[in-house]
Amino acid sequence: MQNIAAITGGAGGIGEACAVRLIEMGWTVVLLDRDAAAAATVAARLGCLSYAIDVGSRDSIEAAADFVEREVGPCSGLIAAAAIFENPHAPEDQDPEAWRAILQTNIDGTYWTATAFGRRMVERKRGSIVTLGSMVGMNSSPLFAYGTSKAAIASFSAGLAVAWGRSGVRVNCVSPGPTLTPALAASYARGERDPVARLRFTALGRQVLPEEVANVIAFLMSDQASAVTGVELPVDGGIMAAQLWSLYGGVPGAT
Repeated sequence: MQNIAAITGGAGGIGEACAVRLIEMGWTVVLLDRDAAAAATVAARLGCLSYAIDVGSRDSIEAAADFVEREVGPCSGLIAAAAIFENPHAPEDQDPEAWRAILQTNIDGTYWTATAFGRRMVERKRGSIVTLGSMVGMNSSPLFAYGTSKAAIASFSAGLAVAWGRSGVRVNCVSPGPTLTPALAASYARGERDPVARLRFTALGRQVLPEEVANVIAFLMSDQASAVTGVELPVDGGIMAAQLWSLYGGVPGAT
């Protein structure tokens, strides 16, 4: 049986890495992204289709789900990776428009995407969905809108896992830590973040790569994870595990 996956945010970063990995595993992939030109470029390189979407629009997502089914076939996999990030700030300095934009893209977008593709999987009694949370959503941080949105995604995903589990649809949430995507690399280059300081609080002592996050997501999408659903799985290089070590002299080997 052919495995077909749709990937939102598929034009770059973790979404693109997921597309590469799934294609290596024999999946047929459709990239969904608001940047139509970038998605088309990546799709041409990978030999797959792309489709321009606005994840904050239910109509746009429904049209994308119809497109995938019409042009490719029944979708048995979904990776909801589209998201908006933000820079650290004080809570009283939160821009209301930015707050709404982040929640609309991250929460509403995940909701519309998961339900549009998921209900079709429920009808066919087969499917796997992976949403993208964040380490930030599992703890406190000065990323108030982003953290709120990612915590909501994790809770929503667990609820879907129970609601759809007996219909043959698994839903899991992968929550990365800082991942060396092109966007993060550009942030380092602009001096907005300090990569050396971050490594002091990472058990592995190095940056996590998009391909490493994609490997975990691909596993959860596959039949090898057939008994795994309702899980939030951090892929953070051990940052959360190392949090309290700062109280006891720091992570061994860190400088």
